[in-house]
Amino acid sequence: MSANRPLILIFFSLAAGILSIQWIAPDPHLFIAGAAAALICFTVAVFLSGRLPPALILAVFFLLGGMLDATSHRDSVVAPYARARTLLTVDGTVLEPARTEDGVGKLTVRTSFLLHQGHAIPTSEVLAVTIYGNVPQLSPGDRIRFPARLRPFTNFKNPGRYDYEQAMKMKGLSCSASVSDGRYVVPMGKGNLNFLEGFVQSLKRPVREFLAKNLAEDRLPLLMALVLGERHDISNNIRDHFSRTGLSHALAVSGLHVGMVAWAAFFALKWLMLRSYRLALAVDVQKWSAFFTFFPVTAYALLAGFQVSAQRALVMVAVFLFSLIVGRSRDIWSTLSLAGILVLVLDPHAIFSISFQLSFGAVTGILLLGPVLMGLASKKKLPRIIVYLWGIASATISATVFLLPVTSFYFNQVSLVSIPANLIAVPILGVLVLPMGLLSVFLLPLSHALSLLALKVSAFGAEMMLLVIRFFSGFDRAVVWVATPNIAEIIIFLGILILIPIVKIKTWARPAIMVLLISLALDTGYWIYRLHGTDNLRITYLDVAQGNAALLEMPGGKRMLIDGGGFARDTFDVGRFVVAPFLWSQKIRTVDYLVLSHPQADHMNGLRFIAKTFSPREFWHSGAEISTPSFQELISIIKEEGIREVRLPELRDTKEMKGVVFEILHPSENTPIPGASDLRANLNDCSLVIRCSFSGNSFLFPGDIEEASERHLVETKGVNLASDVLLVPHHGSRTSSTSEFLARVKPRLCVISSGREGLFGFPHRETISRLEAVGARILRTDRDGAVQVVSLPGLIEVKTFSGLRETIRK
Repeated sequence: MSANRPLILIFFSLAAGILSIQWIAPDPHLFIAGAAAALICFTVAVFLSGRLPPALILAVFFLLGGMLDATSHRDSVVAPYARARTLLTVDGTVLEPARTEDGVGKLTVRTSFLLHQGHAIPTSEVLAVTIYGNVPQLSPGDRIRFPARLRPFTNFKNPGRYDYEQAMKMKGLSCSASVSDGRYVVPMGKGNLNFLEGFVQSLKRPVREFLAKNLAEDRLPLLMALVLGERHDISNNIRDHFSRTGLSHALAVSGLHVGMVAWAAFFALKWLMLRSYRLALAVDVQKWSAFFTFFPVTAYALLAGFQVSAQRALVMVAVFLFSLIVGRSRDIWSTLSLAGILVLVLDPHAIFSISFQLSFGAVTGILLLGPVLMGLASKKKLPRIIVYLWGIASATISATVFLLPVTSFYFNQVSLVSIPANLIAVPILGVLVLPMGLLSVFLLPLSHALSLLALKVSAFGAEMMLLVIRFFSGFDRAVVWVATPNIAEIIIFLGILILIPIVKIKTWARPAIMVLLISLALDTGYWIYRLHGTDNLRITYLDVAQGNAALLEMPGGKRMLIDGGGFARDTFDVGRFVVAPFLWSQKIRTVDYLVLSHPQADHMNGLRFIAKTFSPREFWHSGAEISTPSFQELISIIKEEGIREVRLPELRDTKEMKGVVFEILHPSENTPIPGASDLRANLNDCSLVIRCSFSGNSFLFPGDIEEASERHLVETKGVNLASDVLLVPHHGSRTSSTSEFLARVKPRLCVISSGREGLFGFPHRETISRLEAVGARILRTDRDGAVQVVSLPGLIEVKTFSGLRETIRK
């Protein structure tokens, strides 16, 4: 262990212990028992030997990390009711203002008790509540009672998925609750906020009212987010601008904001104390300034709602201020490690949060790469102002570069304008928006006129900041979408960056970099072969809940996406958050062919993002049209991106691509294709039915055809329907998959793509019985996750996200 910086190794030991519970230990209780026994043995060993070996210290902190994480797993009272999708009555307290969009309200409620079958069940857990229509005006601290159906948070079961369950757990949410109509929500008076929550709300309430009264509607959301930490009213458009410029971190009260407040308070206090000659001689001005800085920083964290990210930032700032007081401010690495240790002790799960990784990663990048970049300026005699500006640029570049694998992993995008946008926008935030906004809050009880003046200056700064962000966001290539790096690739990238600063002073650094570069070359070669070198047909049926989406990867690297999933409400973009993450996890950045079986939301809506982002060459569809905004947007994107539309009758010609043969079996020439004004048309029976064949195996994609179309296909196509793998039509509806149709298809494997709790109850039991009657193997994306099949001569290899692997032979 390093005698100079033991805290660094202690931090990594603690973090390793936490990770061991999540990735290795199957039973947290067993780990606790083993850790307790090990600690007793260590204590006895120390007592007998009379000394404390460094390795023993690290082992103790490793066990401590595991125990902290293991003891944080608590049983939930509401979880069994959520798993059963129980309809019950919830009584609880509103914790934050409701966010309303398109008539749907979302808020968090901490339960006091549940009413079920005449029994009151005491519980204190936080629910994510969604109210569909007639959203009432609710404020934090209000007690409400409402009937709701509880549901657990569930992930889409695809490779590369976003871990929604873990994200909600990190926010302290137990499950979701849906209320069909806001008129069922009954106000019950004042709720039960704890002392800290009540104190925070007493601070925020008058400020919230003051901002709402004196700010224009377009400026209010940003100031509410920066001053009060309330982001619920920021539009998706504004969020997109911040994201495209790499400034999303500016919208959440975190290390950046708390650090700015600490910096401003420290230098303001230091300046004031230095105005007194006697005081400057009597005390250590720097240390006392650091001590008093803690109070305004804490006040800001409380005013911003004392959110988790603000709490972690407060810990980091407090540790740094403490290092100034004890005279250890130059040992930044130990200070950073101590802050990390304290954060993980307070919340072991923080290590899995994006904000923790971004905050500590940014500081690490600045400490590692900043001196290297500043060294470039020190070699030349430059004016002080240039050196100062280069210092700011160096910090921005260092943090941005070091965080590249992390931001790529979570967000799959790299902003090409991030550095100039940050260099201009962040100073505006730190000089005008944030300090003047907080000054306005401070002056509010003293002088309404001065408070209003400060608020206007802050609002002006916010407007300037938005102008800068919109300017940089407006560039066509402001952002590049990138593939998702895996853990090995992240380690290789960060390893190279960590070794670069020491390559000239450590003899082993150069060979280590060479090993990492060779590893990177091997990894790159593997993915090139995986994407372009295979000679098989690989089909992946994705889990998109109630909908269809299937990716075909053909020999030579051509790809086709048949349908893209989607939801009728269109508040969640399946293409952006489900289909695209799978593609990026497979290092896929282009999809050559998009196919829409028919223009219904659960097949169509996800294609919009794919069309904009993955550079398709052709868009196949029947020509059926509807008047919905989502369909009109899709067609508009197709035209703007210059994607060639291929419709019937051109599609009826058999197409062959590298040995993969595509046949369009339906609609026939006699099938009427509905137009946008044909509101009564049965879009299901207008679905494209595609039969794909390769190496003696056939795959049928029938869309949502129902009994009438199936009967027509049986009469007109006959034996041409025979297919080894069938994507079950209409998600397993009883109105499809007739016995006659299945007898002609004779599938050996049937894949059902349906939601876990679909509105229509898909798949229906009658359909399952008919599939079993033909002896087909049945897989369901809602249970088995994504299903991948590989077509090989004489056999089909099958594997699922849930771990199933089997081979189906002719």
